Amino acid sequence: MKVIALIFVLSISYSLAIVGAEPATFLELPSGFVIGGYAKSKWLNSCEAGKTIVPGTAFRCLFLGGDEGKLIVNKTAPEQDVCMDVWVAEFAAESFKTGIAVATTWNPQPRPVKAADASQAVYVKAVSDLLIAQGIPKPQVKITQHLRVDLDGDGEDEVLLSATRYPTADGEGNAPMAATAGSYSFVALRRLMKGKVVTQILEGEFYEKTLEFNAPNVHSVSGILDLDGDGQMEILLDSSYYEGGGTTAWKMGPIRAEKVLEIACGV
Repeated sequence: MKVIALIFVLSISYSLAIVGAEPATFLELPSGFVIGGYAKSKWLNSCEAGKTIVPGTAFRCLFLGGDEGKLIVNKTAPEQDVCMDVWVAEFAAESFKTGIAVATTWNPQPRPVKAADASQAVYVKAVSDLLIAQGIPKPQVKITQHLRVDLDGDGEDEVLLSATRYPTADGEGNAPMAATAGSYSFVALRRLMKGKVVTQILEGEFYEKTLEFNAPNVHSVSGILDLDGDGQMEILLDSSYYEGGGTTAWKMGPIRAEKVLEIACGV
């Protein structure tokens, strides 16, 4: 009876510890912007999540290549200069890489993310066909990310493709002040549905003609993590332009991926 009672007490204590640790919260690196959180089956926006972060909370720093240690949050507060609806965390140490920091009670990386060859002919053709369908008749294909990951744990890998072409004075792929004809940047999810490969553009912009001073974005995958503890991994995208940017999180549904979190900051 004593053993059973002890097990019961430990189980209750563990359950209470999980509940007490809610909400899970997520930060964009290296800026420290609070992307949002998750608690009691609901997604929390930046303000709601930022208010719950206690000074001294340890966040795991997660990049597409894996786990790279922890950062301790000293404080959180609204961003004062431009984006007062976005909260920002101040760290005890700095991070200089693009990624996601998380505070969760579950394993946010249940399956690995694998970088694959971006020059594979099948994906070059797929991106070319997509660009033609978006109004760019003779596209120059520039795939910047080819990632494979089993998002839902069914044993089949999904594919994420990022592609960006912005010819600029300071190098291919940087966010310019204006987009020239044939420029583009997007992230697409490819998966097998009922025996057929289906492609969904998550974020993207395509320029058939040159536009002046439109501040186009560069879109890329910044993280693939289980943000709500259900075993399915969400897709986090970074979008940046020459004076700002943002982060979105996408959850894969039975037909389409849906955006569940979003922050943006810039002038």
